[in-house]
Amino acid sequence: MLKNKRNRFAQLAFAFGCAISSQVLMAKAVINVNEFGVQSNNGSDSTYGVFEAIKAAKAQGATKLIFDKGRYDFYGDRATEKLVYISNNDPGIKRIVFPLEGIKDLEIDGQGAEFIFHGGINPFVIDQSQQLTFRNFSIDFERSFHSEATVLAVGKGYVDLHIPAQFPYKITDAGLLKFQAKADDQPNKITIEKLERRKASVNEVNYQYKRVLEFDVNKREPAYQKKDISTGNGLPAKKLAGERNVRVFHPKINATVGNVLVFQFKHRSFPGFVISDSADVTLDNVTIHHAGGMGVLAQRSHNVTVQNSKVTPSAGRMVSATADATHFVNCTGKVQLINNLFENQKDDATNIHGIYVAVDKILDDKTIEVRLQHPQQYGFDFIDAGDTLELVHAPSMSTYNTAKVASSQRISNEITRVVFEAPFDTRLQAGDSIAEVRDYAQVLIKGNIIRRNRARGMLLNSRGKTIVEDNYFHAPGSAILFEGDANFWYEQGGISHAIIRNNVFENNFYTEWGRGVIAVAAGIDEKYQESSRYNHNILIENNLFKVFDHAPVLNLFSVSGLTFKNNTIEKTNAYPERAKFNSLFVVNHSNNVSIEANNKVIGFNQSQKQLLTPTNKL
Repeated sequence: MLKNKRNRFAQLAFAFGCAISSQVLMAKAVINVNEFGVQSNNGSDSTYGVFEAIKAAKAQGATKLIFDKGRYDFYGDRATEKLVYISNNDPGIKRIVFPLEGIKDLEIDGQGAEFIFHGGINPFVIDQSQQLTFRNFSIDFERSFHSEATVLAVGKGYVDLHIPAQFPYKITDAGLLKFQAKADDQPNKITIEKLERRKASVNEVNYQYKRVLEFDVNKREPAYQKKDISTGNGLPAKKLAGERNVRVFHPKINATVGNVLVFQFKHRSFPGFVISDSADVTLDNVTIHHAGGMGVLAQRSHNVTVQNSKVTPSAGRMVSATADATHFVNCTGKVQLINNLFENQKDDATNIHGIYVAVDKILDDKTIEVRLQHPQQYGFDFIDAGDTLELVHAPSMSTYNTAKVASSQRISNEITRVVFEAPFDTRLQAGDSIAEVRDYAQVLIKGNIIRRNRARGMLLNSRGKTIVEDNYFHAPGSAILFEGDANFWYEQGGISHAIIRNNVFENNFYTEWGRGVIAVAAGIDEKYQESSRYNHNILIENNLFKVFDHAPVLNLFSVSGLTFKNNTIEKTNAYPERAKFNSLFVVNHSNNVSIEANNKVIGFNQSQKQLLTPTNKL
């Protein structure tokens, strides 16, 4: 189990101080990785040299680790191995190139370096560390975990594809299209040493896909009104005339000639940065071209900033990260996303939330067992002695009491036994949920560009004050979604104070992931929808909404307190109109909602008064 969270960061600081004080006189402030045999631009494996450089920086109390500008290659057979549980990604034994554990006050400056990773490895894993800064480098993978193909022709139940050489594939004896690390007939012009290295780092990766999605080749975004098509264990396929041309079959498949089909990587095993139980971590001018999972995942960490950075595809690819660009779970202090570009990732630009766990058994009046519900939460530790937990009636998502933890014991990756200091509320029953009451992160999202990705823009579910300002949004689903649930992802939300101001929302929600440009939702059972209110106190002001039809600019459910004022809604012709939408504002099971008359509506046939009148059910 983790150390008690109330004291964790203070204990980290004390331990770091003790360890470093005895060495400060010997400390070398700046270490260049080339001192450890790390070489650029020649394809050699830099993994072990970087490990030695990190070890030296920790031992000497160095404050900066630098790379000369150039390309650095990393393979898995000399990487550190560790069992890592990563929320909303896949846990397991990870091969880690930059293992940063128990480190304080270190800056890693790439000085324009390009980090290229090969095979199934994790670039950065930060654990129990403090005051870390990463800047001035990019990360990419030589072979991406997803695959792409260009549409050549379309028929009933099939499409013909050209698959570029950077996405090796084969058609199996069973007649299924499978992607792989390298082509079976690829000439082997490498040395035996490099071959063994390649086997060690690549053979562990299964490039299995689980769905396909069409991207518009000209707009470089998910195609209008196109959704994922599930592919099961693979698409039936046959070889066609012409090099690397194939026909794939599916009863629902259809596409536009010239567009790109993206084959979604089935797993989330290789996120770019994993930040666990750490404090004061900053990414500044870091570019993530690709990751086999999320670009940045921070969990149980305090004060995390991503600024002046990019999640964007490298040349020749449509997709960047195969899941969210950034993701924050049970974080505290400040979460800041400032002046970034998030584009073409296969999921949201960010998701900021907590974790619910379900009450599995009640053993006595002080003791319960709780169960993590989603497989990508297994192994997530967040209950320690001294913590206060909220007790939540799962069907209504209502918190009815709290209880203080005396002790906890992990029984398995799914089950934790919790003993409270005093008898808990008798209303608690199996099937209810609990979550940590903590210093909920204050969120600042400012000056970012969010565009061209699959799914939504941002899922914002921290109960700390949340400010979203001066951003540009263009997402195929909801640009901003507030929600929470205790029935699938078990993500704790319940916004308490959010301000959305001075943003541009341009032609979002064109493939309908979500319920509107800004949507507020909650996983509340129908029986309790009249009385339960999950999200509170939202101000939306001085924004520009460019929309192409009457789909909801604002769709609310279970909200108490929302003001929409001084915004401009402007009609465009960016996409075809959808006749099924007839209201810019939908308000369900909410109260204290004000859509003010000072909002401006431009380019519609109806009167402003008609357009600003919501469809509602209070």
